[in-house]
Amino acid sequence: MKYAIILAFLLVAFSSSAEQLEVDRIFTDAGYPYKNLIIKAERVELIYSEEQNKTTCRVQVHDKGQLHQSEQLEVSSYSFSKQPVTSCLGRKRARDILSLL
Repeated sequence: MKYAIILAFLLVAFSSSAEQLEVDRIFTDAGYPYKNLIIKAERVELIYSEEQNKTTCRVQVHDKGQLHQSEQLEVSSYSFSKQPVTSCLGRKRARDILSLL
């Protein structure tokens, strides 16, 4: 019986971890409005895919059950690697989202 409980626990643990997405933490020193946006929001997600020398990306901001997102952009992989948040979210759109938080 003891082994059945342990086996059941392991099955539940592995099945729930199999559904999780890969998450990386990205730090930014971009300043206003990006820093304020990250501080005020519950969660900021940077969704991207890379192909050769270009990156397709968008930013999703979650706050109080609402989702605010930027349009999908195609940027160079170099600029994305240097400043991922600022290259995927324009300053005007970041200020607009910040005003809604």
